[in-house]
Amino acid sequence: MQENRFDPLQLLKEILLFLAVSALAFGWIMLMLLIFSFVAVSVITLKLKTMFIISIAFTLITDIYYIVKRSAKKREERRIKEMLGK
Repeated sequence: MQENRFDPLQLLKEILLFLAVSALAFGWIMLMLLIFSFVAVSVITLKLKTMFIISIAFTLITDIYYIVKRSAKKREERRIKEMLGK
């Protein structure tokens, strides 16, 4: 069964995809905080350091969600392959 073999290229693709999702999440959250800061400048003042901390926190939350979803999808694929193989 070749689908059970370890594929380093596939692992590299998964790692690069994870890093891309993390970078996009961080950039998106940072952009939204910057826009919010400009719009609400008279009501609330966010410092750049605070925005970085908030962005990193939400990026970590996004990363955890992404990992959980990917692992659930892989488990489901593995379960289906086992059912079809038997």
